[in-house]
Amino acid sequence: MKITKLEHSGIAIEKTGETLVCDPVEFTSQLPVFSNVIAIIITHKHSDHYQPDVVARILQTNPNAQVFTTADTAIEGATIVKAGDSATVGDFKLDFFGENHAAIVPGQIPCENIGVVVDGRIVNPGDSFDLPEIKPGILFVPIAAPWSKICESMDFVEKAMPDLVIPFHDAVLSPLGSQFNNNWLGRACSDVGADLMLLNPNQSIEI
Repeated sequence: MKITKLEHSGIAIEKTGETLVCDPVEFTSQLPVFSNVIAIIITHKHSDHYQPDVVARILQTNPNAQVFTTADTAIEGATIVKAGDSATVGDFKLDFFGENHAAIVPGQIPCENIGVVVDGRIVNPGDSFDLPEIKPGILFVPIAAPWSKICESMDFVEKAMPDLVIPFHDAVLSPLGSQFNNNWLGRACSDVGADLMLLNPNQSIEI
């Protein structure tokens, strides 16, 4: 299996010739050309996670791909999912969790947000610090956002106790800022015995 961190919070997971894509966006980096995309997951409707033109382009070359998202994202033809829902797409098993985007203004919910567990081990929380009931094998951790502080990312890791942490949601940081935040995140990983894997946009690991 190959996991690719795309720009910001984008993720691509490939196995057995099939590709699953989460929150594909383009800001300064162009997406790789994906083949045999069988599913696209959009965690929520904000433009740093859902760019309609990008999704349309992926669907143009992968017309049979299923799209999974929240009700308020309102993508025509998409499957609407909520916490507790599951789906099998190709060789991928998807389990959805969470409900709302983390608050930016205290007491106000910006929109719905759905997290996903892929194959029972890879956890993408979207824009939240929600966790599924399982212990993550691989946990994607947001490290910078208007709705978060790095101490909250550290608490997230310490609560989840994953085996491997991959930082994401990082486009708002300068390279120096990323280094600062990742250093702090590394301390939390060390405390719970998790490995920290730093990936640049379009960089991959094999697991």
